[in-house]
Amino acid sequence: MASVHARKNRAGIITSYQVKWREGGARTGKGQSETFEDIAAAEIFQAAVNAAGQQWPHGWMKGRGYVAVEPVLSDEARFRFRGYATRAIDRRTGISPQYRKDCHRDLEKYIYPTFGDGDVRSAEHFSGETVKEWVRVLEQTRVTRGAQLPNSPNRKLMSPKTIRNLHGLLSSILQEAVTAEPPLRNRNPCELTRLGRTDDDGGADDGGVDDDSDEDEEDICFLTPQEVAGIRECMTRPGDQLLLDVKYGSGMRFGEITALAPKCIIDRATKPKIRVRRAWKKNGKGGYFMGKPKSKLGRRSIRVSTTVMAALVELGLGTLDESTLFWTGDKGQRLHASTFNDRWHRAVRRAKAAGLLSAERAPTPHDLRHSHAAALISAGHGLTYVQRRLGHESIKTTSDLYGHLLPEADDDAMETIEATLSGERPRLRAV
Repeated sequence: MASVHARKNRAGIITSYQVKWREGGARTGKGQSETFEDIAAAEIFQAAVNAAGQQWPHGWMKGRGYVAVEPVLSDEARFRFRGYATRAIDRRTGISPQYRKDCHRDLEKYIYPTFGDGDVRSAEHFSGETVKEWVRVLEQTRVTRGAQLPNSPNRKLMSPKTIRNLHGLLSSILQEAVTAEPPLRNRNPCELTRLGRTDDDGGADDGGVDDDSDEDEEDICFLTPQEVAGIRECMTRPGDQLLLDVKYGSGMRFGEITALAPKCIIDRATKPKIRVRRAWKKNGKGGYFMGKPKSKLGRRSIRVSTTVMAALVELGLGTLDESTLFWTGDKGQRLHASTFNDRWHRAVRRAKAAGLLSAERAPTPHDLRHSHAAALISAGHGLTYVQRRLGHESIKTTSDLYGHLLPEADDDAMETIEATLSGERPRLRAV
């Protein structure tokens, strides 16, 4: 019979309770055990083991408790792509809840309509030709952005980056079929597809989804220092002006900047830096949490100029509690990207009306990050430096985005950004 044993530390204090039994109840049976924090839970489990004939209770996984037991499926249902892909995403580890939710959304909207009823093992249902035809359909698909109506005449064609992300999702699921034990396929047909070049800032590479509504914009608008100054001048809130200073002066993402607190600023008296170790992330349930940046290289330290430090001091560096956020909403909550975006676009309209920005220009807040990179490159700084400063996981992302900007130049990067922010307005070439 199973029995409950109290476990004590060196001081004689009970720290946990262990249920012990021998498999099958025989003296020669292999010893088994499970540990619990309280005696009530241990006694309930003890009764379950006894009821199961001195075996692990059905559906119980050691150290985890009861887990869902999948029903036995026929081969036809088991290998139908819709069910196979759903289970594959549900079982993935090391991804955020929001990324898992986004995968299911994209499968339902863009992949299941074509492949949902296919057999994951079939070379006819999943071939180089069927995947290419699916990609060609995506290339002709128009999508809405923001508040656009579904039938808006201004809908844009799906961006190359979005197509690449959807293709990558399909490919990852078919690759699981290739590496399954035993293998379900000989090869991954997605390897035969040639995709369009991406022209924007990377995808969700590790499951991290940042709170930056402009992260997926397909059209980059590189702003000159004069245009940045013009938009700043048309902002009515000092806090927004200071956010612009820090965003343009550091190249950080919106979700990273709005997670900044005084404790993130280091080496203040010598060579000041911002330690980027956290960012606002979607939790998959409509809310947000403070998590790690979107990739390993996103956790970085960024050297900042005098004007950026002055902006942080004006925001409360040196007087605020070390854990207090520099930017919050009107009620002290997380500053929403949409809130700042609305005020940004109003400033852009004022700048255009004042002749400070060309009428055809349509910059987003995220373009400050792109423009920061452009300022560094136009001053002669290499792509590797820009990659590390922006926190790109791959140098290819940096090269794809900014490689065409590399000029011959002499100025130092910090002097370039400092002169821009302090009002000297040095003229850089338009890019």
